[in-house]
Amino acid sequence: MKTRVINVRDFGGETNSIIDYSPIVHKILQDIKEIKEDIILSFPKGIYHFYPDHAPKRNFHTSNTDTRRHPIKTVCFLIEEQENLTIEGNGSFFYFHGDVMGLGIFHSKNIRLQNFSWDYEVSTLSELVVESTVAEEGRYYADYKLEDHVPYEVSENQPYFYWLSEKSPYSNDYYWKEEGSKNDMVIVGFDGSNGVKRRFGVNEGPFAENKQKIEELEKGKIRIHYNDSLPKAVVEHRVFEFCKVIDRNTAGAMIWESEQICLSNITIHYLHGFGFLVQMSGDITFQSTDFIPNSTMGKHGSSFADSIHVSGAKGVITVDGCTFMHPHDDPINIHGTFTRVQKIINENTVEVIYAHRQQSGFPQYHLGDTAAFFNRATMAGEFVEEYEVTKVIHPGQDGNDLQTMQVSFNKELPFDTVQNEQGEFLYVMENVTYTPEVVIKNNRFAHVPTRGILCTTRRKVVIEGNHFQNITMSTIFISNDSNDWYESGPVRDMTIRGNIFHINPVEDWDYRKPAIYIHPIPLGETPSPVPIHKNITVENNTFYMQHESVVSAENVENLTIKENKIVKVNPSSDYDGIHDVLFEFDNCKNVLLEGNTYEGDFAPFAKVKQMKKSELNIHNEQTCMFEANSPLETK
Repeated sequence: MKTRVINVRDFGGETNSIIDYSPIVHKILQDIKEIKEDIILSFPKGIYHFYPDHAPKRNFHTSNTDTRRHPIKTVCFLIEEQENLTIEGNGSFFYFHGDVMGLGIFHSKNIRLQNFSWDYEVSTLSELVVESTVAEEGRYYADYKLEDHVPYEVSENQPYFYWLSEKSPYSNDYYWKEEGSKNDMVIVGFDGSNGVKRRFGVNEGPFAENKQKIEELEKGKIRIHYNDSLPKAVVEHRVFEFCKVIDRNTAGAMIWESEQICLSNITIHYLHGFGFLVQMSGDITFQSTDFIPNSTMGKHGSSFADSIHVSGAKGVITVDGCTFMHPHDDPINIHGTFTRVQKIINENTVEVIYAHRQQSGFPQYHLGDTAAFFNRATMAGEFVEEYEVTKVIHPGQDGNDLQTMQVSFNKELPFDTVQNEQGEFLYVMENVTYTPEVVIKNNRFAHVPTRGILCTTRRKVVIEGNHFQNITMSTIFISNDSNDWYESGPVRDMTIRGNIFHINPVEDWDYRKPAIYIHPIPLGETPSPVPIHKNITVENNTFYMQHESVVSAENVENLTIKENKIVKVNPSSDYDGIHDVLFEFDNCKNVLLEGNTYEGDFAPFAKVKQMKKSELNIHNEQTCMFEANSPLETK
């Protein structure tokens, strides 16, 4: 097939101007749909602006967002119903404006995006830095610095501070205006001295309830006075980040019901809303794509929430050679979605719902897909059969609300009731067709206030050659949740190999953070009596440990931990007799520890619970096992 190159400059507009390219690009993409050639849409190197005022608007729903309250999405750069298209940036820079979805790829196939960067002119994640503090009897205040590009408004008569967007070039109105704490539940603080980024309560930060007065000392510098004391987290040089997480109106970028999509050599400086969402799509590749803040503008945040979030996918998801720094939430989260069984309609038809309030509105099942049922209390997949979908009424269709759907199958259901005597719904259902293979390799993760990688899928997973540093919670988290977010996926074949982990302490942080944490969440968070995940191998990794455990695993069958190097950072000169609990196993089967080496003054132990001694295998290993404080015999 021939390839045609189309230069966006030929359709009007100028490079390095403030001209709005949203309508220009939208018209080009509409016009080329009928061309039966491979298309390269080329942007001559320069700066391009995309405003929401005349950008495409679509009514649809997105996973993990407040989509029911925000069904209309504005998409500044929309690739829709396209095939065989390359977006060639030639090193260009795209600026998005407002609280919008910057990029959308919908119902498309064989799309490649390459060689450009993007940012939002005014991020919806707002930042300030503590310059100095005063805390003495009768005087409690802190001075804060804002970067020059940040619009704001101070009300000195009352202690009000507002973050502002840029103004529309069409109406001269602000796209958004939000008060200081953005009415959120948490804020994020970053300390450059140790690289730690973590969450705080709103009342621990600059806009705590005990603020007394806010004054502007000069442009970009404000002083906040407090009653009685400084907020707990306000310390000099700490960077605070604020975003309206309680109101995720959209995703910053989205791939929806599309296949064979590749992003290559792209720098994403910011993602509004939920991050880069991949929803019900297949064969998606992120290659040499960096999710990093725009440091030349003094920014410290690269996303409003996650970086890459995959909610239902098939084929292969590949993340290769990318950098993830300073997200507001998880850099990578890959999962399916459990829908909860609410009603039996007939012997082969059920009514199911999206159980979490931020899951709704979009089709989860299609004709010909296969599904599997799980008992929420065990999550063990005792219903081994898979069921082919023969009919589906989607959310919002034929009288359904946005959380409800009816699904029919090619054979009878494996149960005849859906609730127990306490009124708890007993079963969940997963779309097996939309469970991907995953390759996450050669990436760098740093300065993350949450987890590094979350991944649950039944198909083959390889997490290899990555470097993790300053991850505040667990670096790799493997869940499978039928009780909270309903993020699904029993693991059946996962290899974690050749990675480097730096596990650092976080001051005043009470949450668990094993380097690798396998923690499924069944009904009511009551531990399952049987294994849930299977066939997980952790091999040839290097762990630099300052605290916590290397692997903490619950409900895993066939767990192999071998030939890893585990280094104690800053070892003490004298062993004090305290066990280093490097491994924790709860209700696991066939666990193998083999050939791991330990550097420093480790006294390596593994704590076990609800397991037989015969399920523990130790070969060529200096680890001692103990249960109820009594060492188990080693082989």
